[in-house]
Amino acid sequence: MRTGLDGGFALADTERPYGDAAFVTDIEHSSGSEADCGGSDANAVCTPPDAWPGCVVASGLAGTVPHGFGADPRGADEAILLPFGASPDGVALLDDSGLVLAANPRAIGSGMGTGGRASWLDGWDPPEGRAAAQAALAGARAGHPARFRAAAGPACWDVTVTPVAGPPMRFLAVARDVTEQRQAEARQGVLLMEMEHRLKNTLAIVQAIATQTLRNAPSLPAAAESLGARMLALAQAHDVLMQGAWASASLRGLVEGAVRLHGDGMPERFRIVGPEVTVGPRPALTLALMLHELGTNAGKYGALSNETGQVAIGWRIAGRAGAEWLWFHWAERGGPPVAPPSRSGFGSRLIERSLVHSFGGSARLRYPRSGAVMALVAPLSAVAAEGGAA
Repeated sequence: MRTGLDGGFALADTERPYGDAAFVTDIEHSSGSEADCGGSDANAVCTPPDAWPGCVVASGLAGTVPHGFGADPRGADEAILLPFGASPDGVALLDDSGLVLAANPRAIGSGMGTGGRASWLDGWDPPEGRAAAQAALAGARAGHPARFRAAAGPACWDVTVTPVAGPPMRFLAVARDVTEQRQAEARQGVLLMEMEHRLKNTLAIVQAIATQTLRNAPSLPAAAESLGARMLALAQAHDVLMQGAWASASLRGLVEGAVRLHGDGMPERFRIVGPEVTVGPRPALTLALMLHELGTNAGKYGALSNETGQVAIGWRIAGRAGAEWLWFHWAERGGPPVAPPSRSGFGSRLIERSLVHSFGGSARLRYPRSGAVMALVAPLSAVAAEGGAA
């Protein structure tokens, strides 16, 4: 017999097992007469082929079974479930009122088929599950296989109820445990919402970068060059975030990414000191852009504009437990003498305004003649991912 959960049971090919009953698809006889239904066999159950369209038709095997349908209905009920004894699905045989007549071990273990004339409807969580089960049973009474999903305790089940032609009328209820599938669907939904949130944040950052770049660029070629470099820095920050499944990023990884971008193949010009700190996704993007702006300015006007300048980058965690602060420091030396810029550009505004707005701390960018210095102080809870400080 072929069974399935996609729209109910498929009618099985004619079977002749050694059990108490067989399920047949084709009534080979043209009428419902006694001769057509198996002669005078008292154990045979004859149902015209058009009486229950789409249902499973059961017929006793005369002279070969210890309990035929006519001789012992209880034994016949149990015999219907013999093929499902080792099934991973819960299978229960119900009467017209929804009482459990027989059940396989999986149904009994799940609490959906306790037997003892218990109501199958009581096994489903009210109100939604029980209402769905009642609707499925009503559909089966009308001769149509019905399917629904419902919870029974901690598990979620995909259930098909199919009429079994009698008399007496029976229903076969098959329940497949889809708890893991349901949980996977829920996780997928959360991930999709998270992806939508991340995408909107990234687009907002791109929009802000593009607006500021075009507003301050002296020419379109200069704007294209600056915008391309900033998008590259943003893409590298995304690469670091991908390593942490978009939940976190290593602060050291962000710094090393900036060094590779601006170090011109000479990482020895950078001195990097700091403990392992894992930052959240939004702070990671902001810090990556900050490092890019500092590196770009150093390459144009500061320590990286000659062959001897160096950059020291360091960070540390200070404060008592539960109220730690992140101290971040960028200091240039060995470059040409510097002076404060005549106007505030995108990098300065990002550092002095965006960082403060994002992290709730303070950021200061100074220009002593020896080289630019940036100091950032922010609450660790605003920067680090959960469990992100070593």
